[in-house]
Amino acid sequence: MHEEEIEKDLGIRGERVCPRCNKGLVIVEAKGEQIDICDECGGIWFDPRELDIMMGEESPVELLINIKDPIKSEKLKCPECREYMGTKEIYGVVVDECGICNGIWLDAGELEKILTEEGRAEAPYRHEEDELKQYYDKYWNMFRKKYRDLMD
Repeated sequence: MHEEEIEKDLGIRGERVCPRCNKGLVIVEAKGEQIDICDECGGIWFDPRELDIMMGEESPVELLINIKDPIKSEKLKCPECREYMGTKEIYGVVVDECGICNGIWLDAGELEKILTEEGRAEAPYRHEEDELKQYYDKYWNMFRKKYRDLMD
């Protein structure tokens, strides 16, 4: 999660436990929701619907997670109900989802990866055009510097 999205650190260590570090999660406020973050490893726990709220109204991430088939990966215990979570791959990111309470655990950096990949899925050619323009500008500027005398 981007730091600017966290509006207020409530400074409360909740009862939920990080599935990676086994430390109490800290409750923070972001976009009007109270979410749980591990201040040790940076993982984030989302109650049902909170991930879509964080990503915006149009986000289909939780819907995509619900329709994806499980994959085999490391088993983590749910911060809420302490049962083992299943894993699913979404936009190339392995997410942990509890089949009982429907919460979602994202390790540090995974939210940013999902946001990036979701943007690419919505407009796949926009990124290619941007990269092509940067490539073109870079080499055109090199050409101009090298042959400046010929162009003036």
